Amino acid sequence: MTLLVNTNMTALQGQYYVQQISDQVNSSIEKLTTGSRISSARNDAASVQLADLFDTQLTGLTQANRNANYGIAMAQIAEGSLSEINNNLQRAYQLSVMGGNRSLESSDRVALGDEFKTLLETNNLIANNTLFGSINILNYESNEEGFLIKSRPEPGGPQTVTTGNAILTSLFGKALNSDNITGQMLSLVSINLGATGDLGKMVAAYMLINNQSDAGVAADALLTGTRTGAISTLATNSAVQLDIDEMNTLLVNELSAQTGQSAVVTGAAGAFTGFADTDVHSTIGFSDQQLNQIYGFSTDTLLDTLSGLSTEVTNQRSRLGAEQNGLLSTIRSNTNSIVNIKDARSRVADTDFATETVKLTRNQILLQGANTILSQATQTPNIALSLLR
Repeated sequence: MTLLVNTNMTALQGQYYVQQISDQVNSSIEKLTTGSRISSARNDAASVQLADLFDTQLTGLTQANRNANYGIAMAQIAEGSLSEINNNLQRAYQLSVMGGNRSLESSDRVALGDEFKTLLETNNLIANNTLFGSINILNYESNEEGFLIKSRPEPGGPQTVTTGNAILTSLFGKALNSDNITGQMLSLVSINLGATGDLGKMVAAYMLINNQSDAGVAADALLTGTRTGAISTLATNSAVQLDIDEMNTLLVNELSAQTGQSAVVTGAAGAFTGFADTDVHSTIGFSDQQLNQIYGFSTDTLLDTLSGLSTEVTNQRSRLGAEQNGLLSTIRSNTNSIVNIKDARSRVADTDFATETVKLTRNQILLQGANTILSQATQTPNIALSLLR
């Protein structure tokens, strides 16, 4: 046996093993306290990269679910407002059918018209106040695909609502040639006329379209009087005024004044066509190259229009419902992916407590033994002193 004093190899080896076991004990304690098997890249560089990729996926999918929930919330708000708008349209439809009852008096029709107008104004209010944060959902204008709901015309913008071949130009209006209406409503004029005896009252609106240079009005027959007139060659942006004073019912054919019937006065292309009623004094002003039609009360067009609007609102509600279902499906799919990715990340990065506890116990026992051996190894040089005695 070689006895060395300057170099105690036994003590050096014992010190080395004590250091190694001590590092393993510290690593096990860190893993058990943090729950992570790779708290730093030095633990497992490849697993750290995988764990980071999993973390990126989890972050994206989690935020995607939040975004989908925001979309569902927005769709629910819009669907609720559209439901109330549709209820108002149904009530307006009922009022329109009620207005076709000839037994109603003028005051009754005025009341129906007031409620009808209030319903449309309420729909506008709902559309303008349906917000998600600061975003106006129903009247939001964007180049992206979406839905846009407007319940009545507004100045300066497109002024027609198309449902099939029918175009809504006024609350009580029917286009005599609806397929040819291609312009924009420049002004919507409400004419409040009092009772006109047995012949009822007239509600009219006017539409200016196309680019024509001629317009005219002619009377084929008058029940009383001999007044006829014509207007032609309208210059661009010029103003022409037609006065009809004390005109009786205007008829194409000779009819009795007591029948209460009114007839359409037809004209050539670009003609001023309209209804007249008993003892009506009116002044009509217009400025354009062509005045296409004057519309009278027409229940069938109003009902068709309201039915079309209600159908459109219902279609939008169905579309919103489908969008909500699609978003819910996306959330379920993302949630399933999140669960699977978390499971994969857990296998890569999380601590297996059972395995790590066994390692810690083993290393602690080895560390205690190594410390004991190291303590004895440091005493080996003392044997040399006994040789000197």
